[in-house]
Amino acid sequence: MRVSAKALAVGLVSSVTFALGAAPAVATAPVEDFSFATAQPAATISQTLDTEDASAGAPIESVLAADEAGDVPHGFDVEAAIKLAESEVGTSRPTGWSQPGECLVSAQRWVVAGGGDWTGGGDPVSNYADATRVALSAAEPGDIIQYEYIESPTSWVTGVHTVLITEANTDGTFSIIQSNSPAGSGLVTKVENWTPAPPAGFQTAVWRF
Repeated sequence: MRVSAKALAVGLVSSVTFALGAAPAVATAPVEDFSFATAQPAATISQTLDTEDASAGAPIESVLAADEAGDVPHGFDVEAAIKLAESEVGTSRPTGWSQPGECLVSAQRWVVAGGGDWTGGGDPVSNYADATRVALSAAEPGDIIQYEYIESPTSWVTGVHTVLITEANTDGTFSIIQSNSPAGSGLVTKVENWTPAPPAGFQTAVWRF
């Protein structure tokens, strides 16, 4: 059956008219509702540490040198290191990332002054790549004590603190020199008859260069 051009044109106009009539005059843009995100509590991301060396299968304690008996000697002039630390007691320096008033940076400065090979860095574990971990009972003058976050030892978190032992007392206490105590002051202080008192969730790590 042949369809005239006029009929074809009428049919086409009718179909377009129907389509326009079936759709809203102004299309509403789709809206993504993110309001649920603000109503949810902020997610707490727990930083975890894989203590296994993928290549060797060794726990982190054995990746770093350890001598619980404390038989390993110091590799630097302990007296020179302590002398510099003593000379700085009562002075203060700027604080902040890698600033000279920070506790770890100060301890590193003192050990290096004695010829110590303290070249590690990055986190609280890799900082001691050239040191030997010893037991607290074997700690001696020249050793470094650091409060270590148990859940993630490689994390810089509030509570990490570093001190230099200047004397091991017969009653089991120590004389120590530390920097940035109180926190943010950059002040170098000396404390006698000191006993480690790490915050909850921390432990005492003793390192010897």
